[in-house]
Amino acid sequence: MQNRTQAVGHDISARRRTTRRGEETRRQLIQAAIECLCEKGYAATSIEAVMERAGVSRGSVLHQFPTRIALISAAVEAAMEIMMAHTRDRMRDLPGAQAQYRAMCDLFWETQKIPEGAAVTEALLASRWDGALAEALRPVATRIEAEIDQDTRATALAAGVKDVEACTVHARVLILTLRGITLELMYDKGRAMIHRALDQIRAQHVVHCEEMLGPEAES
Repeated sequence: MQNRTQAVGHDISARRRTTRRGEETRRQLIQAAIECLCEKGYAATSIEAVMERAGVSRGSVLHQFPTRIALISAAVEAAMEIMMAHTRDRMRDLPGAQAQYRAMCDLFWETQKIPEGAAVTEALLASRWDGALAEALRPVATRIEAEIDQDTRATALAAGVKDVEACTVHARVLILTLRGITLELMYDKGRAMIHRALDQIRAQHVVHCEEMLGPEAES
């Protein structure tokens, strides 16, 4: 009986080790795919490029992700989650919901500029002509956007805003506009007119905050 119990215990332990190895392989592949999207672009983010960067075999890749689209969509989902975590972490550094809401434009801009932001933008652009990618990304984007809306509503409510839905739309407009700004700066980061446009977006956010929260108290 004891030997049988020991055998069952060893079997469970072996399965756990296998699961942990599988999870680590998956994490490595997703990270490698994000890096490839950011550095090489969608067209060059092949299964071969990802497996080489991750240092794993083709069989290990296909065990985790049977198709290139499955790998890319998982990488985009992970990148979006990292972007949300980045914004949430920066929000927590600020003293209170009103300060968090007023800083939203700058925080969204910071998040768009991290490598994961570039990877997401690259995949979204590719989905324009890759129907299979667009279909795979649709439920991912829907879930992430719902979380962003939820975060915005929570911050707006905590800040004492009355028109929470207007704040939710405003946050979406900020994200979409700032993503466009990153595209405009891709080939020339010093474009003066684009930076002036960014300043205008910040100024419009200040006006929005004054309408929703009132003038910012002088420190």
